[in-house]
Amino acid sequence: MEPRITDHWASVTVAELRALAEAYGTPFFLYDADVVNSRINAVRRSLQDLVKVFYAVKANPNLELLRALRGVADGLDISSGGELEQAALAGFDVAKVSFAGPGKTSAELAASIERGVGFISVESLRELTECAELSKRLGIRANVVIRVNPLLPNRSFGIKMGGRPVQFGIDEENMSGVLETILANRESLSFQGLHIYVGSQCFEAAGIVEGVENTFRIAREIETKTGVPCTTINLGGGFGVSHDERGRELDLNELATKLVPILHAFNNSVKVKRQIVFELGRFLTADAGMYVTRVTGSKESRGKQFFIVDGGLHHHLAAAGMFGTAIRGNYPLRNLSRPDAPKLRCNVAGPSCNPSDLLGVDVDLPRPENGDLIAVLKSGSYGFTASPLLFLGHATPAELVRHHGKVILGRRPRAIADFN
Repeated sequence: MEPRITDHWASVTVAELRALAEAYGTPFFLYDADVVNSRINAVRRSLQDLVKVFYAVKANPNLELLRALRGVADGLDISSGGELEQAALAGFDVAKVSFAGPGKTSAELAASIERGVGFISVESLRELTECAELSKRLGIRANVVIRVNPLLPNRSFGIKMGGRPVQFGIDEENMSGVLETILANRESLSFQGLHIYVGSQCFEAAGIVEGVENTFRIAREIETKTGVPCTTINLGGGFGVSHDERGRELDLNELATKLVPILHAFNNSVKVKRQIVFELGRFLTADAGMYVTRVTGSKESRGKQFFIVDGGLHHHLAAAGMFGTAIRGNYPLRNLSRPDAPKLRCNVAGPSCNPSDLLGVDVDLPRPENGDLIAVLKSGSYGFTASPLLFLGHATPAELVRHHGKVILGRRPRAIADFN
């Protein structure tokens, strides 16, 4: 029987991957949209449809992937005008889009108001005031939620984006002036509720629950002070998922056991209908992608064996341990060409003149030979989108999207001259 890669890739054979390498060259990314969609459904189902699941475009903005998620994801989380354009091109209803980010320009805010973005997460009093002014000028109410930087830290998140001095959101203790501005501009501002993004990479259900309870507390305080209900509560995301062989991730069943009663109680506390949102990226896409590269040479240096490949940090900065990680860890590597070869402790190095361009450090890999295909698994998030693609002038990789068993070209390779 033709070998498979992992349980998550049970429908893709090694032979199919070799054929893709022949057709599109190496390196290339392959994303399985069906895996992403199944993750979206799993989150929603585990939480008994009490929450909506928005896909965070920043994790992987490939247009064909977005198109494949339309109709499954409840909406999109975006962070720029460019991502707003991508969302529209993918066919998403902009009324189901959340726009967050601390540096929104006047042009981005105006476009969001004109196009009817579902909720703009305002991150400062300046941004809120500008939304009010633009709304008056355009004659269109701006749909806004207040992004709050909570006073209480949450230590369960690996990457903390709240509960300390940060550029994100309005400090909880400084909310009074913001709420006054909202009440004074009711004709131009359609206040929807609040947004709190505590951080990323939380593996403990109790940590997520703690963040949700704190968010609900702040929502109730806002309602008490303003008399205006919070009809939209964006709980952020940050569900933990590892990129190494351990495959550790947040336990959805444990989360549901703890969180579902809290969601029911909060929804039942007022008569208005609430929209509760989790915005997730990495948790949905990490397992749904792989990066395939080819061995171009090998060498031994002072007792260490190195295999050089044609892909590296210029395409996949995260796999080289240089994006959002405190401690470097190896992504799972597979030798697609000779999976049954004897294993060898080795290093897998990219082609750049940078000593940190390593896709694998002291990994046990079936001994590669020149021309072998090496797959870097768990590469569906923050790969292509978070890498210095023009570094050293190598061509960008093809991005392929698999949906309903069919592989299509999601983005063609480009030479450096194509960017001139």
